[in-house]
Amino acid sequence: MGEDSFNNISWMTDEIKNELKRRNKIIENKDFESLYSLKNDSDFSIALHQILVNRYDKDPNSLNKTELNLFLCMHIENADQADSILSFLQEWFPEQKEQIVKSLNEIGATKSSKIIKRAIELLPKDESCFFKSSDENSEKEMSKLGNEFSNYPDGSLRYLYRKYAEKHKNEIFKNPSHNNDYK
Repeated sequence: MGEDSFNNISWMTDEIKNELKRRNKIIENKDFESLYSLKNDSDFSIALHQILVNRYDKDPNSLNKTELNLFLCMHIENADQADSILSFLQEWFPEQKEQIVKSLNEIGATKSSKIIKRAIELLPKDESCFFKSSDENSEKEMSKLGNEFSNYPDGSLRYLYRKYAEKHKNEIFKNPSHNNDYK
């Protein structure tokens, strides 16, 4: 978004506009030190996510284990908000379905991890489409699990992302080499 893109939004205060401009500049410049100075957990998470997405889009193997944990957790949350956890598990990142359980545990979202593990157990073992072999009971269970996940059983994921990122600050963005030790 350009510098003036917030000017025509009447409800937005100058303070909010300035924070959004600051966040966008952090993303654009990949300014990792300033990233941690963002006070709002939402702004922090949005900026961190966008930086990780930009890196992943350039080279999917460029994320180290800590970065991958955050990236996957943020994506399953986004998939759930946009569509469903099933979208993440079968369409967005089917090759990472086992890793997402580990990643959620790593960031401290243990209840969410258990929900996703139960959802994975409902998936066909041959990795075919869920709905090709599902029945009414399994579809109801998948929907129920999606609702449980949507209710944020571990509390704010934004807070957990920030807490995890701060705990592992020395590992995030410090080694952009192709570190695949998480596989």
